[in-house]
Amino acid sequence: MRALVLGVVGALALSGTALGVGISDDGCLKCHRLRGLSVVDSNNRIKDCSINGALYAHSIHRNVGCSECHDKIEQYPHRPENTQANCANKCHVADPSTKKPFSHERIFETWKESVHGKNYEKAPELYPSCSYCHANELLVDVEKFEALKGSFSRCSLCHENKDWLKDRLSHVASREPIPLIKNGFVHQFVKTRRDGWEIVELCASCHEDREKMEKALKVEGIEDEFEKERVLTAVESYKVTMHSKMLYLDREDNRAPDCLDCHTNKDGNFHDIFHKDDPRSSINVKNIELTCGRSTECHPLAPIKDMKNFATTKWVHMHPIPDSLGQKIVKIIEEFMFWLTTGTLLFAVTIVGLDLLKNLRRKH
Repeated sequence: MRALVLGVVGALALSGTALGVGISDDGCLKCHRLRGLSVVDSNNRIKDCSINGALYAHSIHRNVGCSECHDKIEQYPHRPENTQANCANKCHVADPSTKKPFSHERIFETWKESVHGKNYEKAPELYPSCSYCHANELLVDVEKFEALKGSFSRCSLCHENKDWLKDRLSHVASREPIPLIKNGFVHQFVKTRRDGWEIVELCASCHEDREKMEKALKVEGIEDEFEKERVLTAVESYKVTMHSKMLYLDREDNRAPDCLDCHTNKDGNFHDIFHKDDPRSSINVKNIELTCGRSTECHPLAPIKDMKNFATTKWVHMHPIPDSLGQKIVKIIEEFMFWLTTGTLLFAVTIVGLDLLKNLRRKH
């Protein structure tokens, strides 16, 4: 009898774990809540499969059940090919603006047509999927910030459901910098999303991997040597431009463009990255005027006649031309300036060191 009671209580405790943290009770947390739950993949790499239910309950996907995205998992042990999440699924969460089931399908379809998604099925190890760039971020705790407390108090005058209001406010606050108020004044902002340089680093995590990019070029069928060199040196050629230097010196400067500012369309969804020859591309010759002069932070006063040349200038990418005299001169000057600066600094340090040594000897 005792064994039966313990068994029933244990089963209820396990099945109630998901409910206790606000996750739909599809049974996944019975195993995945266990710390250290891991598997070894086909490449002999250990993959952590444990989920912290308490953290998940305070994340962006807190109201979405596991099986709503991992919809191909139907048996245990899970088959590796069925574990990937389907971000285009419609989930039970309703879009408050339309009252329809929420879905990332529109964004997913754009990604499938983009340079990142059109060949994903051919070589998934070479192209970024949703989870490569996006994580299930934790929501902001409204009660920890004075600025959000003020918004909460004001909104609660009309919206009576405090839990609903706190949930919505924390979701919105997780996408915008939060002001920290001290003595009645805003003295700094809390960053809640990637800054421009972090976006550059994210893109560079693939585009600086020469081996990966060379394989991707083969999949794309690009044979032209100049075109291949442009792709392989995209990060390097960006980092030597004024755009990159402005962003590197001040990561919070919204005037300095990162990769997405130029390679996505003004009214797009940040996933519409197409080849430059595609008419839909933001860097297509026909769209350069809108891309480079689309806001006050860019070049709204630049003459239209010069706008088409923007994407070919060294302000955007200083693309190397293989074996060209001009590129060789640039490389020589870069090397000369590097060693000149280094030599000057070493000389200055040596002089200071010798002067210090002379003064020490005089004292003794």
